[in-house]
Amino acid sequence: MSTLVVASSAADAQAVEAVRSHHAQLAGALAVQVEALLDAASRGDLPAAGAASDALVRWCDGELLPHALAEEQAMYPRAREDARARLLVDAMLAEHHDLVALVEAIRQSTGPVRAAASAQALRSLFDSHLVKENEQILPLLAESGEVSLAVILDGMHELLGGQGSQTAGDSEAA
Repeated sequence: MSTLVVASSAADAQAVEAVRSHHAQLAGALAVQVEALLDAASRGDLPAAGAASDALVRWCDGELLPHALAEEQAMYPRAREDARARLLVDAMLAEHHDLVALVEAIRQSTGPVRAAASAQALRSLFDSHLVKENEQILPLLAESGEVSLAVILDGMHELLGGQGSQTAGDSEAA
């Protein structure tokens, strides 16, 4: 389900779409990584499961977790300033800790079944987390006349999938 976002500027509307697009890319890449691990584990292919587990952890360390940290630094403090969003932001920060713990559980797994179970939990939590960001946090920031989402995200490659300030509202790029 996708919510119509009323943004305070065209740059903020572009920033919302850039973040949503990157979220979709992350969710898709995570799904592919998790499916590879699940498939190998279900076949009982220990070498392939180990390789898939290692690849998933590397991907999370290089993509997923830096994205979460960037959100914590750029979006969440501004969203938390709105009293309506404080509890939600606190819950989302707790979910980030859970995501980190699940990645660590995959990293420390003693076998493919445990790794696959943690990977599936990671995917489920991440998918749920993205719905809240896309449908609640982004619209809250985009509609605010006091906060420019485009300015908040300017240069935040981890949030925009390497698109940086060009998508986040750089007036020369528009």
